Amino acid sequence: MTQLLQNQKQPRMPLIQRKLKQENLNKMKADHPDAFQQEDFEKAVGDDGKFTDVQADKGLPTFWGMLKEVFGEKNLNAKVFAKTKNQLGDTCDRPHSVTALITKSASKNGREGLKLVTAIGNLGDEEIFMREGAITGLLASYEGGHLIGYQILRGQGADQEWNVAPQDAKNNKESYNNTIEEMLREAKIGTKYEYTVEVKYDQLNFSVDQDQLLQLGILKKIDADKPWEIQLPVRIPFKWEAKAEMLNDGQFGCPTAGDSSYDQYSENMDEGNLDYTESDYTARYHLWYSVNRGEDKDYTSSDLEDTKGVTGVRFSMHQALMSDHAKNKDPIAWKGRERVADYGSVQDGLVAESAGIRKAIDNMYEKNRQDFNEFEAMEDADQPEDFELAPADVMDKMVDEGYKSCFIKELRDANIEVEYDELKYANENYLGSFSVKDDDMKLLELEKDHLKDIETKINAKDISTGLLKECKAMLQKQSRVLRVILNHKRERMTYSKIVKKTRPIYQKKWGGAVEKSIAAHERLKRMKMKKRKTWSDEKILLDFERNKNNCRRIETFDGYLKEEILLREIDTE
Repeated sequence: MTQLLQNQKQPRMPLIQRKLKQENLNKMKADHPDAFQQEDFEKAVGDDGKFTDVQADKGLPTFWGMLKEVFGEKNLNAKVFAKTKNQLGDTCDRPHSVTALITKSASKNGREGLKLVTAIGNLGDEEIFMREGAITGLLASYEGGHLIGYQILRGQGADQEWNVAPQDAKNNKESYNNTIEEMLREAKIGTKYEYTVEVKYDQLNFSVDQDQLLQLGILKKIDADKPWEIQLPVRIPFKWEAKAEMLNDGQFGCPTAGDSSYDQYSENMDEGNLDYTESDYTARYHLWYSVNRGEDKDYTSSDLEDTKGVTGVRFSMHQALMSDHAKNKDPIAWKGRERVADYGSVQDGLVAESAGIRKAIDNMYEKNRQDFNEFEAMEDADQPEDFELAPADVMDKMVDEGYKSCFIKELRDANIEVEYDELKYANENYLGSFSVKDDDMKLLELEKDHLKDIETKINAKDISTGLLKECKAMLQKQSRVLRVILNHKRERMTYSKIVKKTRPIYQKKWGGAVEKSIAAHERLKRMKMKKRKTWSDEKILLDFERNKNNCRRIETFDGYLKEEILLREIDTE
């Protein structure tokens, strides 16, 4: 009896090696993702944009990491995890949503294939195997799918654990790639938009038992000292939701033609059609677009041949769900102490979302309120005076190729390129925000009224779940609006600071280059007219003619500064 009482007092925790941090194991119980701070993603930038918000489960155990911790490495068949364990190790973030601010540039920055992305795709195949076993006729397979693609961000900064999830291979290559992603990466240069991608999981964890793992060849033998059943984090999202909102007068590209892009297209997103044994139905998606910030319209095959006026694009995709592998209801002749590991549980993602919706609403409301206060506390820049980076009266002289070559040489000697790039970047990216200054103020006042309405609703007694979800959607929409107008105000202040600091230096260098090039050109003309020329004169004039020939093909001011041409040194003093 004494021994029995001692056993009952022992906590029901598995005997595990504890190489993983307890906080990472606890994340399997969490009903909301981690909110990343700016320092967590500030270095994940590309030529065309940067991340502004990240929500993900940090450091969740991988299948390899979790099973190794519970059962020990010696009792596992490591070959099953060969494609993931070396690249990912014991933990890997699980994404929930990311947002990025994109300004389309002329960058052609490419990307080398990253093993991390491939390994995360292989987590999807491992999950199918453990939940379903070896399936006859399985056509569903997974690749590492970027939430926000590297060709949209334009750079390797997109290759982050929190920005990649297992995505249906056909959808990754064709549907997602050739619809919304094609429209965004082929936008006109200068187009600015906010892009948010969210993934949702049907459940947070799934359950496996030792018998199942033994049958699949993952576990080498049953271990009575370890839990019979454990939970593993789900890695395959059930839903992908992507939305792009235009922030200026740019233009999105068009989706690509070709039936292969639209095999998975669904008119009504009927999830009953999902089937992992039919390639066209391993995933289904729908595409919407809005014109002039109006209501979303369903995409049809004749739409979007011309995207002029399109200010929003939305994409929703559902992937075929796995059904858990059949398990024994009760362990046969089980003599171990632990029936189920006391960490993590098979949680319904939708239930977890409902449980945390009130907290999410309160956080969003407070964040929006702070954004209002920040906007009102910030200074705002005055309308700037117009100025030309390359004044027309000087550029008109470039028809004279002799003057052009002197001018290019003096510009380069003055090292004006740094100031030119700063001012040009400010004009292209920040100047446009002054044209919406009045609209921003009107919109801010309107959103203040909306916030009061939302506050009244969420403070009402016995508020329903449906109304809570409605308030959440309103706060999300308001948050996007506030980010836009805050960004405009920051852009105006940034423009003012850049111009105030850089323009005087630029004007001084520009003026000096103009004066010196005029003087040099006049001196060279006089030298050319001399009847008797010295050997030094002849060499200078020969170098001058060579410079003229080299400069002849350059037509733009950017070319004057940056094209790789050989200019000979000429004594023009």
